[in-house]
Amino acid sequence: MKKLIPSLTPIMSLCALAFGIVSASAQTSGYTQYSSSYTVQNRTSGCGGFSNLGGGEYKMWVCSGEERVEMRWANWPKQDHYNQFQGTCEFSSDTQNTAIHQIKSNTGGEPIYIQVASPGTLRNDNGSVFMSGMANTWFRINSLFNPANGDARAYINGSQKVSRTYNTSDRQWYFKDGVYNNGLPSGHKSTITYKSISSWVK
Repeated sequence: MKKLIPSLTPIMSLCALAFGIVSASAQTSGYTQYSSSYTVQNRTSGCGGFSNLGGGEYKMWVCSGEERVEMRWANWPKQDHYNQFQGTCEFSSDTQNTAIHQIKSNTGGEPIYIQVASPGTLRNDNGSVFMSGMANTWFRINSLFNPANGDARAYINGSQKVSRTYNTSDRQWYFKDGVYNNGLPSGHKSTITYKSISSWVK
């Protein structure tokens, strides 16, 4: 007599979903969420652009020969504390030589500067590539920085990818996300979509 064995796929899917929810919550455990506003910095000549897709989802794109399209979030309300960005994003397979997320100050530099180097890859600033095969895939970015002690970290889907000490006296820090052209080849275009963006402080 043939035994019926229930499929484990639905169970595994539920476990994966549950783990994703727990992982996202754990990332911001001990932090308090706060509201923040943004301005769009569009330094393009007509090809690039910004679109608010509704429901907290935003699309940005920049073409070769143009500078950037980014969401510049307001300065952190508490500059001597840990501030954390959380957002989910997806970039196109043509995206390359383009920064997609920054923790930045106008005078103090960028302790976190996540960019796509060659298509599908991720690295911080000019460092080594820490992930590949990421194009056309939704993933979560968590980045945090405390200007008082210089602790800067970035996580992809809950896995730590960047850890560095960035000593600074500046206290005008904020988050940026979008597409900043760092050398797109002629005829190419970088595109990213962000959703579920939130800001946190500890």
